[in-house]
Amino acid sequence: MILNGISLLLACINITLAVNRSRVFYEMLISLGDILPFHSPKKVLVVMVVIWLAGAFLFFILIRRLFVCQDGRLIRHAMLWGVLMSAAYVMGGRLASAQTVFESAEVMGRDFLDTVFLTVAAAACIAPVLRYKSAGELPDEKRRPLGQVRVFYGAVIFLCWLPVFLAYYPSVFAYDAEGQLYQVIAGDYSTHHPLLHTLFMGAFFRLGGAVGSYPFGMAVHSAVQMLLLAASFGWALGYLYERRIPRWLRGLLLAFYALHPANSVLSVSTTKDVLFSALVLLYTVLLCRMLVGRGTGNKEAPAYVILSTLLLLFRNNAVYAFIVSVPLVYAGLRKWHVAEEGEKRSTAGSYLALSAVAFVLYGVCGMGLRAVTHAQSGSPREMLSVPLQQMARVRVEEDAHMEPALRQEVEKYLSSEWVFAAYDPHLADPVKNRAVIHDDPAGLIRTWINMGLRYPTIYVDAFLDNSVGYWYLEDVTHAQVYGIGTESGFGYLSTDTRTMPAGCEIVPDSYLPGIRSLMEKVVSDNAYQKIPVLRIVFAPAFYWWMLCLYLATAIYQKRYKMLLPVCFLTVYYFTLLLSPTVLIRYMYPFVATVPVMFSLLVTTSGRGEDESTQ
Repeated sequence: MILNGISLLLACINITLAVNRSRVFYEMLISLGDILPFHSPKKVLVVMVVIWLAGAFLFFILIRRLFVCQDGRLIRHAMLWGVLMSAAYVMGGRLASAQTVFESAEVMGRDFLDTVFLTVAAAACIAPVLRYKSAGELPDEKRRPLGQVRVFYGAVIFLCWLPVFLAYYPSVFAYDAEGQLYQVIAGDYSTHHPLLHTLFMGAFFRLGGAVGSYPFGMAVHSAVQMLLLAASFGWALGYLYERRIPRWLRGLLLAFYALHPANSVLSVSTTKDVLFSALVLLYTVLLCRMLVGRGTGNKEAPAYVILSTLLLLFRNNAVYAFIVSVPLVYAGLRKWHVAEEGEKRSTAGSYLALSAVAFVLYGVCGMGLRAVTHAQSGSPREMLSVPLQQMARVRVEEDAHMEPALRQEVEKYLSSEWVFAAYDPHLADPVKNRAVIHDDPAGLIRTWINMGLRYPTIYVDAFLDNSVGYWYLEDVTHAQVYGIGTESGFGYLSTDTRTMPAGCEIVPDSYLPGIRSLMEKVVSDNAYQKIPVLRIVFAPAFYWWMLCLYLATAIYQKRYKMLLPVCFLTVYYFTLLLSPTVLIRYMYPFVATVPVMFSLLVTTSGRGEDESTQ
């Protein structure tokens, strides 16, 4: 009885905290009000009470199960990850309401208590995931050839994307397409954007010029990109089939890849993140096959080198994640890999050698591309996004109280003529693009350090605000950082058409305007935010926390080798925290990859998996 009483009390406290702190809850009521006849306050109150009671009952069941659990290790692991999730939730809500996590001692104390209580609820929700293991599918006699399965999955996805392609024909000519193709037209290349992607897209643009229709060239680009992305998803789903992942789970992933607007719209978009995400998916699954599955074979070794090289060539910040992750994976293999009898060369040594070959090949290819195109080096501004945001926030919030000498010092880099109007807490581009950094970079660094020592809390707030969408599930700023609306083509995804020089225009010519209008409501008007529960799969932070649950489950179940394939993805996430803003396209490698890896982890029937923890 005492245990039930404590569980019930904690359940009531937690559902109250969750409701009071959640903007999603109130937005859900508004959405229901658009559907149901909520003309009476009593009806609204009834719905709120029903939702509260349902949430309290669910929390009661989960919290009670956690308390009666005899596995102390499970409770500790669930609490550890639970406190991270609850702290992120509380901090994100405080930022959204007060634009700072450093308020009065009373408010911070209340936030701390809320975090403690919510940690119990989060841990209760995490614990079932940590100990879950699916039995997978039973072996059956009628197994289809793997090649046919891959083609089937890829073809279904491609066909589901076709209406979106026709709706946005010839392509979603947005993001950095204009700047990259200007390089192609002028023959003046830069490594600011991955040079290989600029040349890839430029080849189709030139094809259009050769046949007298630039839109046709971009339409071919869209079709080829759709094919490559759909084939990557098909290959990954084929691997799940090979590992006998349950049919219902494969079907769910198939529907996700085929129908989620982030997949269908980005598949015809001109952003570099699409092909990079496909490469991350293939790279991660191949690593899982090599390091956790059957090892490095005659096909896997060259495939790994090629994929790694392309991965590095298609995203500049992938290089940092690769350099950090390779030693981590190597150390993990040395610790956890059990060499088979008669094995001549360790898997760890083979992996390190292949990674070194890929990195050298990347260097050679990169230098070759720069030499052939005479490309200029990109600006270092991208790496200064967060520092410049921090300095600008101090200038905006504390300019009147700043020491005259420090104000004069920062004036050289962030002029008062524009910084107050330019600063946006969720977008570094306006400040980053106008800051003066080339005259005295060493002085800029000294000024940044001096300001940070004087205003550390503002620096923390600036960093958290700039990256909030990567870790706060209820964040909406990532979907409106450039604006909202069908007319502008900005929102969750950018679908605007960039301006090109006369004679090179890419003119939209929708064959299915009705579908385009529907998609625009979702990705430009952000109508998905009105859909309860389902809206969560649109949030960039959702895929980070899914990866965290993957890491937590692998550690709790002592399947440590399953950590190795996602080392690159985990390290890559931390490079995103330093990016100029939060966009779903930046998180697209996680959208493409994490659901597949999570499906692999929660099953125990994977053939050839070495779960040794030695």
